[in-house]
Amino acid sequence: MIFSMSSCSIAGSWVYERLDNYLADYFKEFANFSREQDEEIEIISTEFINWFSENELSKVKVILENLKSINLQNPEKEISSLYRDAEGVFTRSNFYFKSPIISFTKEINEVQIDEIGSHFRELREKREKERAENGYSLIDNYISGFDRVGIKLRDDQIDKIKLKLENHIEVREEWSNLQEEWIEEFIQLLKNNQSSDYETKMSAYLDSLEELGEEKFREKIDKNELLAQEIISFVFKSSDEKQIEYFNRSLDIYIKSINRILSRRQVN
Repeated sequence: MIFSMSSCSIAGSWVYERLDNYLADYFKEFANFSREQDEEIEIISTEFINWFSENELSKVKVILENLKSINLQNPEKEISSLYRDAEGVFTRSNFYFKSPIISFTKEINEVQIDEIGSHFRELREKREKERAENGYSLIDNYISGFDRVGIKLRDDQIDKIKLKLENHIEVREEWSNLQEEWIEEFIQLLKNNQSSDYETKMSAYLDSLEELGEEKFREKIDKNELLAQEIISFVFKSSDEKQIEYFNRSLDIYIKSINRILSRRQVN
């Protein structure tokens, strides 16, 4: 939640207005699409940014404003509430793409479907290679994440977070395998995009992405999320005046950036 705010930088409004181009370029890499299909991708991306600006960006602003006024002595309940609010933004954004994905994929051919499958495999291999070369450290993620929002963690805070992270349940391999299985079934569904019940089946399958894994796996995810909230709450409770001052400065920058976007787009 907190770490994702780094996308709202000083130049955030400038970058934001070009997100539709970045988003379109990302989707175009999945296959060798025709010019007409590329244009459709561009329209979908632009319409998403317009929708997000009108429906979700003000909610992000409220989340940031609430963070500024958080009770630093007892932040747990507020952190939990803000966490759910942020999750809501991500969930609704993902849900937005369901209809465009179904509509667009009804028109792709077998060669393009195979290319999409290959692209997913390439992304997975690239991700695994990067992890093997660079390693993976949860504590480093927390250090860099808080640093991006203006809080430079002290050594004593880092030591305490390390102790808390001993309760973290490792799920990366299980999550990666579940994703791979989901993608393989997704590709199989695409190959039946001319069937009469394609829209119904694909709609249900896209919804299933939110609930990957069996109950035991979901319990692990939930416990890790509670641990993340606990760590965030601890950092707020243990932060000194200087850390909070820089944190609030960062929030002010993000809020001003959002205000510029909303003003430019004439969104109330």
